[in-house]
Amino acid sequence: MKKKQQGALLQKGQQFPLTIKRLGINGEGVGYFKKQVVFVPGALPGEEVVVEATNVQAKYAEGTVRKVRKRSEHRVKPPCPVYEQCGGCQLQHLAYEQQLNEKRDIVIQSMERHTKLSVEKLDIRPTIGMEDPWHYRNKKSVQVGRSHSGDIIAGLYGLNSHKLVPIKECIVQHPKTNKTTGVVRKILEKFGVSVYNERTRKGDVRSIVVRVGFETGEVQVVLVTSKPEFQKKKK
Repeated sequence: MKKKQQGALLQKGQQFPLTIKRLGINGEGVGYFKKQVVFVPGALPGEEVVVEATNVQAKYAEGTVRKVRKRSEHRVKPPCPVYEQCGGCQLQHLAYEQQLNEKRDIVIQSMERHTKLSVEKLDIRPTIGMEDPWHYRNKKSVQVGRSHSGDIIAGLYGLNSHKLVPIKECIVQHPKTNKTTGVVRKILEKFGVSVYNERTRKGDVRSIVVRVGFETGEVQVVLVTSKPEFQKKKK
């Protein structure tokens, strides 16, 4: 009976106050409600938030932020205009220097939890960051689909969903991968190539993969398709 009561401390849809203690390995905030661990995407260590439970299990719960009562001094405005809709990045709302500190802390937590080492005796040094933490990814993989107006769009799925968020300029991507993706999208549009529709399970092109060589500047484009050949455009 005791175990059942403990597992039912939270109910789905319930709102409750929570203090965020640390970051989880996926960048989510971690707090404790009556000894039950709660994972909250978008919340930062030190923040006091009002959370709505979205998934409740016996050993943990997940929730979304409904209100921030006390903001972290390290919270910043995400530079990406679709950051909150896109599922590609998790920490743009946290100042970069503090991201480095939190990543070091995650390593320490992992060592404490999964090893028998005396962590306080280890020389775990500060995380080495980048001079420019943007435009560094040389591989880009995006899904394709169609907008409500029927135009071909390329982007990423929103967090925990299959809603395609169109992205023209991804700020963590190399400029050439962004430009090339746009060119390929226009070519698909021009030649009337069909794109895959998850609902109907029809269409040819599922995704566009672009790579750029940092040393050579060469660009590689791969189309992930549902068939070996495209259908000819109907005249």
